[in-house]
Amino acid sequence: FSGAFSVVTKSIGSANTVADLILNFLPARLLLPGVFLASAFISTAIGTSMGVVVLMVPIAFNLAKSGAFGLEIGTATVVGGAVFGDNLSMISDTTIASVSSQGATIKDKLKVNSKVAFVASIITLVYLAIMADSTKIIPTSNLAYLSVIKIIPYISLIIMGLFEVTTLVTITINIIVASILGMTFFDYTIIQLSHDIYDGFKKVNEIVIFALFIGGLSHIMYKQGQKALHKLIDESNITKTKAEFVIAGIASMFTVLVANNTIAILLSGDIAKRLAQKHNIPSYRSAYLLDIFACVTKGILPYGSQLLLAGSIASVSPISLLTQVYYCFILAAVTVGEIIINGRRCAATT
Repeated sequence: FSGAFSVVTKSIGSANTVADLILNFLPARLLLPGVFLASAFISTAIGTSMGVVVLMVPIAFNLAKSGAFGLEIGTATVVGGAVFGDNLSMISDTTIASVSSQGATIKDKLKVNSKVAFVASIITLVYLAIMADSTKIIPTSNLAYLSVIKIIPYISLIIMGLFEVTTLVTITINIIVASILGMTFFDYTIIQLSHDIYDGFKKVNEIVIFALFIGGLSHIMYKQGQKALHKLIDESNITKTKAEFVIAGIASMFTVLVANNTIAILLSGDIAKRLAQKHNIPSYRSAYLLDIFACVTKGILPYGSQLLLAGSIASVSPISLLTQVYYCFILAAVTVGEIIINGRRCAATT
C-alpha cells in the first residue's frame, strides 16, 4: 500500500506542492538539512520510519529535480532522518522492544539515547549544510491557492500517525483522501487511480518478496548458531566496556541476519540481558545500545526495508544510497565514543 500511496499522491501533485513550498521558504544551503529535520521530526512523532520514507522521498525527489541537491543524497538524507525517529520515538517498535527485552524503563533509556542522538543530529545538520552549494540558483514557482490542498494527504498521514493508527489503515485512508481530492478539484479519474494503485503495488512487490526471502534464509542461519553464541557469551571474561561493545555488535549482527531491527532486538535481547547482568551494566544502557545499533545497521542495509523502499520510490539503487546515510555513520561513531567515555568514567570511580 505504501507504493500505491506514493504513486497516487505523486499523480495529483502533492510532492510537487510540498517541494515548491520548501523551495520558496528555505535558502539553498538549508534545503538538505531541512529535509533531514522534517524526516526526523515526523518519524519521532509517528514512531515509524517506513511512513516517513513513503511521505518524504517523493518530496526529496522533486527537490532534486529542481536542482536543490543530488537525488541519491536527498533520498539517503530522508532515510537518515527516518532512522532518528525510529530510534528515539517513545512509540517506536524498537524502543518498546529494547526496553521490554532488558527490563528497563523508556524514560531511562531515552535519557541517555537522546543525548547521543542530539549530538549526532547536530553534527549531521552541520555537515549537510557545509555540503550544500549555497551559490546555486534554484528556480521557484508561484503556488496557486488551490494547489495547497494537495498536501492534505501528507498532513492527514502525520496526524493519524500521532494518534497511533496502524500504518496499513493510515496509508489506505490517505490513498482514498488523495483520490477524492484529485477527482474533486483536479483532472484525476478513476481509471488513472486504478493504474496508479497497480503501478504502486508492482513497484513494491519485488521488494517485499526479496526482503522476506533474505529474512527467512538469515533466520535459519541464526538458529544454527544460537547455542554456540550463548555458550561463548557465558564463558567470556571481558571488561564492562568490552561487554557493551559486544552488545552493540550482537544487535548489528542479528539485524544483518534478519533484516529487521525490531526482530533483531527481540532475538538478541536475551543474550544482551545476560551480558548486562554478568558485567553490571544498567538495563537502560543495554536497551539503548541494542536500539541504536539495530537501527543504525538497518538504515545502511541494502536489503533492509528502508533503503529498498526509498530506492524503489526514487528509482535508484539501494547500494548507491547506503554510503550517503550520514546520520547512521555519525550516530554509530558518537555512540562508540560515549561507550569509551562512560567506561573510563566508571573505571575512575571504582
